[in-house]
Amino acid sequence: MAKNQDAGLSTSAGLVRYMDEDVSKIKIAPEKVLGLTVSIIIIEAVLNYGILI
Repeated sequence: MAKNQDAGLSTSAGLVRYMDEDVSKIKIAPEKVLGLTVSIIIIEAVLNYGILI
């Protein structure tokens, strides 16, 4: 019987499959990045325009 193996496309000619590799060693949740961005915008608005005070 033949083995069922996922060898990828035969025309890929040895190209790296980027979805299988995890290149970045720093992992940050998207929610934390969004929260940090929003908080920086709020802090800048308070310091520049005196909003919320």
